[in-house]
Amino acid sequence: MRIRAAGERDLEDICRIMCSTEPFTSLGYTRDRCCEAAIAAVEEGWGFVAEDGGRVVGFVLFRVFDGFPLGGYIRAIAVDREYRGKGVGSSLMEAAERAILKYRGNVFLLVSSFNEAAIRFYEARGYVKIGEVEDALARGEAEIIMRKRRPAH
Repeated sequence: MRIRAAGERDLEDICRIMCSTEPFTSLGYTRDRCCEAAIAAVEEGWGFVAEDGGRVVGFVLFRVFDGFPLGGYIRAIAVDREYRGKGVGSSLMEAAERAILKYRGNVFLLVSSFNEAAIRFYEARGYVKIGEVEDALARGEAEIIMRKRRPAH
């Protein structure tokens, strides 16, 4: 498996993976909405894909400079179902965190309160819950704000 910068040729694969993954399925993301998010990130140049044998099996989309005022922002990450638990998500997060922390002191993300597996994944990577936005994307659910700080040297 290798991690590389996402490009226009990856948009179909990013959309396919996003449309079949939580929280996007529960939040009612349409194919068009998934593709809009992917196109914006790829055009900005802040995204990576994971490839296995030339097949895109995961992606991470992020912002370095305009996500949150105090740091970069992980916009979306997803891995094909059959590749989960094999380190693909961790490798994608490491690549995005490196890119963000090169310029910023913090990495922020939002995670849906119902997405317990993702919350555990982020906490294992050193992210800490710092707040919640109730009813942000789904009634009765919160978007949890999480942060990871640049390690002190």
